[in-house]
Amino acid sequence: MHKLKSLPKFNKQFKKFSERAQKNIRKEIRKIVQNPLIGEPKKGILKGVRVYKWKMLNQLYLLGYEFVKKEKTIYLYAIATHEGFYKILERYKK
Repeated sequence: MHKLKSLPKFNKQFKKFSERAQKNIRKEIRKIVQNPLIGEPKKGILKGVRVYKWKMLNQLYLLGYEFVKKEKTIYLYAIATHEGFYKILERYKK
């Protein structure tokens, strides 16, 4: 089993969602834990980061995470709609 660590930005974003949406997000996170390579790998400055996409409430959401195989840990960076999402991720990687 993989360890899961959520970073402060992720926690702040997660708390803004309704209880129903949070339940849906947890379900999607379980999919990532079962298969950490499910997300699309990014290139360039975001190398090492994966982005998992799914629809919730008729809106496309993205969840940025990094899987560190040696530590068997998944780091959750951010969750948001597409707008401004990649800028948030870039701040973590700089």
